[in-house]
Amino acid sequence: MAALAQLKVPTPSLDQSPDEVLIHVRFRPDGLIATIDGCPDGVSLQDWYVRLREAGTQHYQTFAGGRGFFRIPRAKYDAISGRA
Repeated sequence: MAALAQLKVPTPSLDQSPDEVLIHVRFRPDGLIATIDGCPDGVSLQDWYVRLREAGTQHYQTFAGGRGFFRIPRAKYDAISGRA
């Protein structure tokens, strides 16, 4: 007879926000921003990248193919984006 084990994994409630915000950046061949996630209204893509880079360089990771990701703590992201 086989015994079945059940794991109880805590599930966050739906009203909680993640601890980190992941922002995907794609660059054009000339080095300018092609796309970037989470850009606030009224801010250009390039200005949003500069704002993120100045506040969160240690949270940036470069990937091949002209891409990168910012993994920014939620509180810092809210402050940078003006949502705090």
